[in-house]
Amino acid sequence: MNHAEEIWKTLVRATVDKKHPWRVAGFGTAGANGPQVRSVILRAVNAVEHQLVFYTDARSQKMADIAHDPRVALLFWNAGNNTQLRVCGKASCESSELIVNDFWDQIPDYARRDYATLSAPGHVLGSGGLLHDFETARRNFVVLNVGVHSMELLVLKREGHVRMGFEKRQGGPWQETGLVP
Repeated sequence: MNHAEEIWKTLVRATVDKKHPWRVAGFGTAGANGPQVRSVILRAVNAVEHQLVFYTDARSQKMADIAHDPRVALLFWNAGNNTQLRVCGKASCESSELIVNDFWDQIPDYARRDYATLSAPGHVLGSGGLLHDFETARRNFVVLNVGVHSMELLVLKREGHVRMGFEKRQGGPWQETGLVP
């Protein structure tokens, strides 16, 4: 098995193992106000299409950033084996209502509250506290796909660090290149 396949299998594993270190990733955007990074949870992986799937609120700053520039970067870190994965790709909203509804149906009721707030994420909390409108929650829910076009794996080892770059070939396998750590 090549290294790119191993990476994709590990990413798939992170979607089913809630304790996997790659389940939570740093998600970077380049919005109109400059770079922004926040943590996101990896929800699904399409290894065939080389896509990573996340959930977000349609009203979030990351959606405004993506509208400005759909290029994104992700950072995964595993402290257990000192492995860092950097991913670059292009983000887009899932357009299939069937797919979005399927993901929505998997979300427990307590988590749906996050999409039901009257104010957008990051807005100043009013004196009345959080107000919810559960009728609009599904409308605010977005499934975000990141089409991956490059990856870089860094493994920190006492006997010598290892770094590899991966570029997506059009219709072909990932091209792996050894890099200076």
